[in-house]
Amino acid sequence: ESGSGKELVAEAIHAASSRAERPFVRVNCAALVETLLSSELFGHERGAFTGADRQKKGRFELADGGTILLDEIGDISPRMQAALLRVLQEKTFERVGGTRTQRVDVRVIAATHRDLAELVAAGTFREDLYYRLRGITVRVPSLRERLGDLPGLSRHLLGKIAGESGVAAKMLAPDALDRLGQHAWPGNVRELENALRSASVMSVGSLLTAADFEALAPSRSTLPPPGEASLGAMMYEHVRDGGSIYDLRKRLERDLIERALGECEGNISKAADLLGMKRPRLSKLVNEWGLKK
Repeated sequence: ESGSGKELVAEAIHAASSRAERPFVRVNCAALVETLLSSELFGHERGAFTGADRQKKGRFELADGGTILLDEIGDISPRMQAALLRVLQEKTFERVGGTRTQRVDVRVIAATHRDLAELVAAGTFREDLYYRLRGITVRVPSLRERLGDLPGLSRHLLGKIAGESGVAAKMLAPDALDRLGQHAWPGNVRELENALRSASVMSVGSLLTAADFEALAPSRSTLPPPGEASLGAMMYEHVRDGGSIYDLRKRLERDLIERALGECEGNISKAADLLGMKRPRLSKLVNEWGLKK
């Protein structure tokens, strides 16, 4: 669903990877028409079109060595699908109006609220691009399906809001958390962030109470029991309680490798290609952790 927090998941994957110190770049593919999206992704040369008075690097160049999140990938045109497929296959492209081939090393994470398999069946999304992007799929449930994430997610968002305004992060009182747990969140994480932002601005003091969220319509009785908290909630709790980012990264990396090996029937080369890793590194980790090939 739209607003469910796909960008947060992508950021977490980036932060837990070997590319964490490199750029994380996000592009909303649905927000730009084809001509502007092409320039945004691949950049342009001076004089490429009216108003192009200087050379501009695209998002792929800016993300070189890091991760690029292509949000709402299901909305791009057939022409852009072909251009994107080339980048994924060859890791090369030309800027708009240019002839020099640019080469990049970028992890691509694609997100969408649409069913790409249905778009492929309808003939509006390229099948070869679909399988290139598919790799490892992570379904991000709606917020109402993972209310156990609310405590950690709210702390994260309140910290983000405080950082943007240069003030100390506010905290949630137990009754405020209860109120948040009674709401259906049709707008998902985006709606939660807006509610927390509004309450932070309008409230007095450092503690947000249920009274600060009176505009939210209650539609659920309670938060799910602590035992039902999702992986996302446990990750937030782990870091908040002083857990090691390195341990989280190692656990996530091992889990992804095990899944990839299973999907590739133990073929190291195929699994390395699926994960975007070099074969020697994957082979070393498999041997180091004693994973079954």
